[in-house]
This record gives sequence, C-alpha cells and structure tokens, in this order.
Amino acid sequence: MTLYTIVVAQKAKKQIECLPVHLKYRISVILEEVLAADPFVGKSLKGTLKGLYSYRIGDYRIIYDVIKDRLLISVVKVMHRREVYRKP
Repeated sequence: MTLYTIVVAQKAKKQIECLPVHLKYRISVILEEVLAADPFVGKSLKGTLKGLYSYRIGDYRIIYDVIKDRLLISVVKVMHRREVYRKP
C-alpha cells in the first residue's frame, strides 16, 4: 500500500486554525489515515473546481488536489459547505 504525502496550503492552515478543537482533530485523522492511504475516496468536483476532490466531514469539506506521479495530496481549502464551493 502506497501512502501519499500531504501538503496543506497556507490558506488552508489558517482556515483549520479557526475551527473548533474537535474538528481539527477529525481533520488531522482523516488526512493522515484515510486520504493518505486512498485519496480517491473523496468526491470528484465539477465546474470551476474540476480536477479537485472534496471529502466530507459533517458540514465541513476538505478540498484537495491529487498529484499522482509525485504521490502528493495538496489541501487547498477546509471550510463550511455553504462557503467552500464559492469563488474566492
């Protein structure tokens, strides 16, 4: 089993810092155990976010990109579902 390396963008780090402690913990577990093992468990996105994936944690979403040839997951956003799909 191949594990992917996870890189969290600075913007996503700031978004995670603003979340409650229990969500921070759940997000870290999901990133390290679930997505690192199989990044394709998330939902493939369409439209302006085509090429990215979304993983659901309650009302929050992790938006990330998978770079297969480098075995890398780049976390782009971590936000509430009502805001995460809007343009910046």
